[in-house]
Amino acid sequence: MSTTPQDPYEQRPDQANPPQAAPDPQAAPTPQAQPPYAQPPAPQHAQPQQGQPVYAQPPTPQYAQPQHAQPPYPQQPYAQPYAPAPYGPQPGTEKNWMGITSLVLSLVGLFTGITAIAGIVFGHLSLSAVKRGEANNRGLGLTGLIIGYVVAVLGILATIAFLVFIGWIGTQCGGDNPASWCTPDSSYSWSA
Repeated sequence: MSTTPQDPYEQRPDQANPPQAAPDPQAAPTPQAQPPYAQPPAPQHAQPQQGQPVYAQPPTPQYAQPQHAQPPYPQQPYAQPYAPAPYGPQPGTEKNWMGITSLVLSLVGLFTGITAIAGIVFGHLSLSAVKRGEANNRGLGLTGLIIGYVVAVLGILATIAFLVFIGWIGTQCGGDNPASWCTPDSSYSWSA
């Protein structure tokens, strides 16, 4: 003999309408039936009767199964391949060459000394183009500007040091009493 299992959510006739006691006029009102998924009402407390506390039972929420299934999520279309980039300069990049030129001229200025000044000029032009939105390589322009200033300052210091050295040699070897290392040694003769 086999018995079929009972559905736990099925309401049986004896549970559908349980017998109710006569309402007590001083007791808390019973909550009305609520639709599924509604918020349970806040518990209401009754006044104590002749020194005995009366506690109201909080209503138990009624949960019901959903009446229908949720609609399926829409399917995403397949990804389209990337479009090729348009030819020509992109917006905000038409003056990026200034930052690149500033960096290159400043680095070449490490060896020549002269091009660092042009690197400084192009560095300032590059930074102003970045502020206007015509370029987007602020880092290159700033790097070229800093290297250009460092090379220019080192070049100026080297020039001053060279001029001081030439002046010192002039004071040592010039005048009535030149230093011994400045005068040629007459004892040495060239022979062929």
